[in-house]
Amino acid sequence: MKPSTFSYSFCAFVAIFSFATWLVPGAARGADDTETLELLNAWQEQSATASRAPKPLSRTAENVTVVTSADVEALNAHTLADVLATIPGIQIDQRGGPGGLSFINIQSSNFNHVLVLVDGVPINTSGNFSDTALIPARVIERIEIVKGAASSSWGQALGGVISVTTKTPEPGRRVGGAADASLGERGTDDTGVSLSGTSGRLGYFLSGGYFGSAGLIPYHSFYSRNLFSRLTWDLPDKGQVWGTFGYTKSDNRGDAYVPLIDFQEKQDVKQLIASVGLRKSLANNIELEIAGRHLASSSDYLSSTISTGMEDPVQNFRDRLYGGWAKLTWREKNNLLVMGGEYDHIESDLPTPAFVKIKHWGVFLNDTLDLGPISLIPGVRFDRTTGRSDAFSPSMGIVWRITDETLVRGYTGLGYSLVDVANTNVERIWTTQVGMESQAIPYVWLKGTLFRNQMWHIQTWDFTSLAYRPEKQIALGAEIEARTVPVWNTSLSSGYTFTDTTRSNGSQVFGAPRHTVQLALRYDDKTYRGMLTGRHIWWNADPAFEARYFGLIWDLHLGAVLYKREDCALELFFSGHNLFNGAQFSDSFLLKPSRWFEGGVKVRF
Repeated sequence: MKPSTFSYSFCAFVAIFSFATWLVPGAARGADDTETLELLNAWQEQSATASRAPKPLSRTAENVTVVTSADVEALNAHTLADVLATIPGIQIDQRGGPGGLSFINIQSSNFNHVLVLVDGVPINTSGNFSDTALIPARVIERIEIVKGAASSSWGQALGGVISVTTKTPEPGRRVGGAADASLGERGTDDTGVSLSGTSGRLGYFLSGGYFGSAGLIPYHSFYSRNLFSRLTWDLPDKGQVWGTFGYTKSDNRGDAYVPLIDFQEKQDVKQLIASVGLRKSLANNIELEIAGRHLASSSDYLSSTISTGMEDPVQNFRDRLYGGWAKLTWREKNNLLVMGGEYDHIESDLPTPAFVKIKHWGVFLNDTLDLGPISLIPGVRFDRTTGRSDAFSPSMGIVWRITDETLVRGYTGLGYSLVDVANTNVERIWTTQVGMESQAIPYVWLKGTLFRNQMWHIQTWDFTSLAYRPEKQIALGAEIEARTVPVWNTSLSSGYTFTDTTRSNGSQVFGAPRHTVQLALRYDDKTYRGMLTGRHIWWNADPAFEARYFGLIWDLHLGAVLYKREDCALELFFSGHNLFNGAQFSDSFLLKPSRWFEGGVKVRF
């Protein structure tokens, strides 16, 4: 770590701890904590926006997982990538530890098949890569994950959608906030402060932070700074005007270190996310939403030889997106209709070709019709992108609520994705999912999903011809989740995903994860909390890559509320990562950190 950076972080740590000590009069224990995390139950909130408007999960045909800010805090997470790594059905290749490049797969789809939105702004770059390690965990209020193609609502989302909502202003208080600081091995530290409140119709949330490391493995350091904000203005008719802004700058981020071929690479990254919008009620049951959005992303790659340090020319990538959306939501007692459109203007400066400009627009229509215990959910979307063939994406879903504790789901639809801005091919998918969710067994919640993904025009890199070639693939799989109701403040949860991905000739698709296991043991008595998580991904890598993925990677996260009174609280937290020094990587060139520890303090005021 840079000496100055460590000094600043250490000073912040001491300052926060001192401030917290000042808040605590003597050693008195405050009033009982009236907040309840309900971590276990929060994994399935009562509503989701899979069809672009909030509705109960019991009326949602897609396979959806919802994560709340309480879940994020319980993990002592640093970034969005850290949170996603714990979700059943998601496989994440996190290189170099927290803060490093993270490639997301949903049900073994490719990383460039997943659409990631932050406050409605797609953060996918020109290569359709979403850098989830640039989104700090402290600003996340909610994450909704749609597993499987969701193009009838969201456009190019062949593998799924991850929609992140940043924190909203805290109601009822003019000023509130939190400050936190953590220190870990190899100079890994995370420091931040946030302010939130409302005054009349005006609401605000502001957050700034630093996250950096000297590198938990060789040549994988990074030094990142971030700033996020949200402003809201409530209208008299329950409408709202809002604006969001997010900026992250990560310098000297290690990307690759391969002594075998005498190669190393670092990158400097900047990402700016902004949106502004209006939500207004046109009638008692009709709501209009109009918004604009902007993304500016830049990545500079510097590669060199390890032995001599001789540098290659810097590779520069620049992406800019200007766009927006408009939608109408019409709610009746037994019907929810959503219609709207999107437009994006995208410009990319790339090493080859030098400059690419494309325009994209799409229109969508989704309906949810309740017929007693059955909900029918048809949807359709049409997309047109410069230089590509048009994409027509219909879908049909059904939910049957057999009893108050049990329901079954079915969903089928067409979807698509674009490989990158320079590739004019459109990858297509026909997905079919059947699932069941039940709480009929006392103290246990169960969810199971079977899926079939038939894909064509999948662009696969041919290392012989050094060009893309189209393939037909089919993925058959199953996903099972289970969790228990807390007993003596303790609960268990587990998830298993199996996917068999083959080509049209029957051969296996290397690199498409075959088995994924997630385990968690949680304890929370409102004062002390703990979470032990285990995960395993069988990457099904090419044998030539000399991958290793046996056993599970175990992490431990602890927290203790030392003092709480009204809106003030002091909490200490600790995390141990990869407790048993497990080795789990998809390529021998891409090693993961061994066991390491960190701890910190958080003050709420």
